[in-house]
Amino acid sequence: MIFVDDMKKHILVVGAFGYKHNQLDGQTVKTRNIYTLLKERYEGVVEAFDTLATRSNPMLLLHLVGQLIKCRTLLLLPAHNNWTYLFPVLYVLSKILRYEIVIVCIGGWQVEYFKGIDTKAHKLQMRLAKRVKAVLAEMNKVEQDLRAELGFDNTQVLYNFRHIDTTLQNTHQEATLRLVFMARINRKKGYETIFNLAQYIRDNLMNITIDLYGPITQEDKLHFMQLVEANKDIVTYKGVLQPNEIASTLVKYDIMLFPTQYYTEGLPGTIIDAYTASLPVIATQWKHASEFIDDGVTGYIVPFDNCQDAFNEAVFTLYNDRKLLAKMKLNAHNAVLKYTEDSTWKVLSNYI
Repeated sequence: MIFVDDMKKHILVVGAFGYKHNQLDGQTVKTRNIYTLLKERYEGVVEAFDTLATRSNPMLLLHLVGQLIKCRTLLLLPAHNNWTYLFPVLYVLSKILRYEIVIVCIGGWQVEYFKGIDTKAHKLQMRLAKRVKAVLAEMNKVEQDLRAELGFDNTQVLYNFRHIDTTLQNTHQEATLRLVFMARINRKKGYETIFNLAQYIRDNLMNITIDLYGPITQEDKLHFMQLVEANKDIVTYKGVLQPNEIASTLVKYDIMLFPTQYYTEGLPGTIIDAYTASLPVIATQWKHASEFIDDGVTGYIVPFDNCQDAFNEAVFTLYNDRKLLAKMKLNAHNAVLKYTEDSTWKVLSNYI
């Protein structure tokens, strides 16, 4: 039996956990991390509801209603579909069942979503979002734009975060420069730029290897694997890393590559993972890149469009200047401190 006092302590985290098929990407990792942080630090009851599981079993939505009846605070981590379809329903139910909603944003596309730039306008969702307890944006630019352009007054920044071992040391000092990419593997994440870089490495006789980690999207799998085979003298695909393997694996590398073609990326977890392992990042100028990469200090930012020449040049520079690379590694290590669990909890605890 659940008593009233116990019900007041219930928090429900709703989002894409991806446990059924061990789906690992930025959305599922952030959702799991938020849930784990709450389980570790919140004194009441914390439950989870995996929206991905409803794809194969819609009847699970009835279980969600049962969880909402007990809920005092709902933490919703919505991607596009959950913003569009699930959030309005959860908002209406919050008025009936008397729970509060805190939205934890994933990515940096919310302003475009509400304004209808990338898709049709979502005026209803915007009106309702202005009425919830808080909308926690993933970066400063989104939080500022929500306020200045759309009139929100219930926002704060909650950076993406990781469990960070600050004692972890990157000691890789071999003559071979080891580059790494770790993200979802599809064309929009820029893997073609990496294979073009492989040809540049080959043409310039540089001692460089490139390893790629991440789940491959089905529509790009054949194309990607063909490119891996054609460039196997330099490039290796190494599968998917489990969260507990990431830090100990990345410290064996020198530079993280992130040539994304998703302009509205938020704060990619791979950037935090890179900094945790003292890796500078070479990335394209997505909308929020400058907020997380200090160009020339913790990495290099190259043009979003037609990036190849600048991308190649950034690698060439660090290949030939290992003192500069060592300095950037130290800068990357120092940059990670604002993405810790403690920093996240200082913000999140104010809303639960």
